[in-house]
Amino acid sequence: MDLIDELKRHEGFSPRPYLCPAGVLTIGYGFTYLTEEEAHMILKTRVKRLHNQLLPSMKNLSPARQEVLVNMSFNLGVEGLFKFRRMWAAIRAHNFDLAADEMLDSKWARQVGSRAEELSEKMRKG
Repeated sequence: MDLIDELKRHEGFSPRPYLCPAGVLTIGYGFTYLTEEEAHMILKTRVKRLHNQLLPSMKNLSPARQEVLVNMSFNLGVEGLFKFRRMWAAIRAHNFDLAADEMLDSKWARQVGSRAEELSEKMRKG
């Protein structure tokens, strides 16, 4: 048995933070922290996965508008992003001003403030 398999078996895996028997907040295979470099690698992997999930719905959009949708899905989840039905209808109609307005007219925008303002402007300008 190799060391990685042994550690995985001993540590167990948890996709969510939990308190280990020593009372320490732990995630994954016994990790108690991440370096910024490790977090950056995870972020890049997740962004690529989100982009691939969304690509069928956004392949005709500019890279900037694709980035807006990936950014929103990172925050909301893909399912949450698809709940923006009026925004998606405006995007399908290539009415990006309306799409931006729909982004701003949401609970999400009220929660994230300047993030929504920045992303809606990026949606408008493409």
